Amino acid sequence: MHVVSTMGSGELGREIDLSEVIDALSAEFDIETNTHSDSMATIRLVDGGPALTLYRTGTFQIRGTSSRESLFEAKEDLLSALREIGVEFDEVSFRQNNSVYLTDFEAEIRLEALAIHLGLENVEYEPEQFPGVIYRPPELGTVMLVFASGKSIISGTISRAEAEKSESHLRDQLQQLN
Repeated sequence: MHVVSTMGSGELGREIDLSEVIDALSAEFDIETNTHSDSMATIRLVDGGPALTLYRTGTFQIRGTSSRESLFEAKEDLLSALREIGVEFDEVSFRQNNSVYLTDFEAEIRLEALAIHLGLENVEYEPEQFPGVIYRPPELGTVMLVFASGKSIISGTISRAEAEKSESHLRDQLQQLN
């Protein structure tokens, strides 16, 4: 099992003029920008780097880093860039909200049988809408996407131990199914 993405959010503690900030960042750095509205924009300071979503309210989200360390480095890169263009702020709150783990059970999985085995009250399975089983084990608090290829995505936690517990639980369920 390995982390494929992390996500965190923070607050600058003040509102920002989003269009001015984006214009200044674009002039100073070679950034990729996707403006969603006058109150929200997503940028990448580095080509292929993490997605940094800025809100007019001064809140921000960072997605797409491969570890907790790189998530906090991306936060520092964002704050440095904002300081460089003259955005003033005091203490910034920031926390990691989620990690996405990928695991491979290395066996084909019969999704219909799995959905029934896991209990339809804990599962969403609509193959014409999504090619996997969405499993929310009530005792674990994570969400698992299980695919016929044997691969599974585990999210809803930042704890590797909790993700490993989820992986072990699903492995046990798959063994009972066979």
